[in-house]
Amino acid sequence: MKPELRLLIVETSAAEAEGLLEVLRGQGYAATASVVSGSAALREALAAPDCKAVICCHPVAGCPAATALALVQELRPDLPFIVLARESNLELAVGLMKLGAHDYLPAGELLRLGPALERELRDAAVRRRHKLIEHRLHESHELFRAIVENVGDLVAVLDTEGRRVYNSPSYRPLFHERDIRRGSNSFAEIHPEDRERIRAIFRRTVETGIGECAEFRFVLKDGSIRFMESDGRAIRDADGKVSKVVVVSRDITEQKRLEAELREMAATDMLTGLPNRRHFLAQLEQECARVHRDREHSASVLMIDIDHFKAVNDSRGHVAGDQVLRHLATVMRQELRRVDTLGRLGGEEFAIILPGAALADAELFANRLRSKVAESVATHEGCALPVTISIGVSEIHAADAGADDVLGRADRALYCAKEGGRNRVVTEA
Repeated sequence: MKPELRLLIVETSAAEAEGLLEVLRGQGYAATASVVSGSAALREALAAPDCKAVICCHPVAGCPAATALALVQELRPDLPFIVLARESNLELAVGLMKLGAHDYLPAGELLRLGPALERELRDAAVRRRHKLIEHRLHESHELFRAIVENVGDLVAVLDTEGRRVYNSPSYRPLFHERDIRRGSNSFAEIHPEDRERIRAIFRRTVETGIGECAEFRFVLKDGSIRFMESDGRAIRDADGKVSKVVVVSRDITEQKRLEAELREMAATDMLTGLPNRRHFLAQLEQECARVHRDREHSASVLMIDIDHFKAVNDSRGHVAGDQVLRHLATVMRQELRRVDTLGRLGGEEFAIILPGAALADAELFANRLRSKVAESVATHEGCALPVTISIGVSEIHAADAGADDVLGRADRALYCAKEGGRNRVVTEA
């Protein structure tokens, strides 16, 4: 039996809600739930700390799915939100996913509920770890600023030409004494690519008397590069004319490194190291815009799904399933050009953008990729795990309104590939 799973179900019928729980229990989940049918009751129930996910049936007269989703995002944005629709509605599914729903299960696909919940709970745990990292980064940044502003700041007093009048002792470990002596050029140690920009900011401060905050790079005496953040403050003489500028600089190299790591984490699927759904869709929107601008530019999209992946998870466990996902990501990455983009959209679903590839070229590549994957074998604990994939291919059209159009065609082609027997490629123009 899997760990206890406490849910919040939005449903008017207690019998329907119990039916959902029975499906989950049949899949090995120790599932219990609070059942609500209105917005007020949902708001109250969201205060319960033991709730792990929200399942919203649609339609529910007292609480439409969009209303329920807005309440969850307001009060418990950490909770996975899954919509169960009594009737399939692609437009509703797309709309709710754009609003932030984590999954949408149409009528007749209740057997997907357990795996969907398990996947979203894992993803939620990853999001919580990201949030914790962000919180720690914020704390670290605040502590860093407090220390540097009082201990490690670089303080320079400059004349109106940018020549040094005074440097704080904190400059000495970084630069040769001859380069920071009184009267020396304060811009000489700034990275050549940043120098004119910082010189222009300095001139504006002298002309207007208004200081500015700026980021730039220092080239230290050992040739290394440090990222700096500086504030300039004008000093006026008795006549009110700017006579000097005080520049206080602090080292933000570590902050920049942490910010770069967070940006990478926000765009990366933690399991495979590939671009995640959000990042992939952003790249696809850019490629669609490029096709729209240049009618002679071709590009295609591949939607990829692992065949019988659920059987691997059920028979070998999710650790083996994760190994299959990593293996597939590695094999596919080796087949790509530098300009191609491979992303994991979620679960066992992947997608590839092929800039410059018309539909026929993309189909050839897809078949070659399918063969490469079929020839490869993933392993887990010494056991071979054969892998095959189904692929749907569609070309980006200049008339496409955006990523959703081409993904819809590729997804339909993928569905046909799987219905046609799997381990095959289907195109839709």
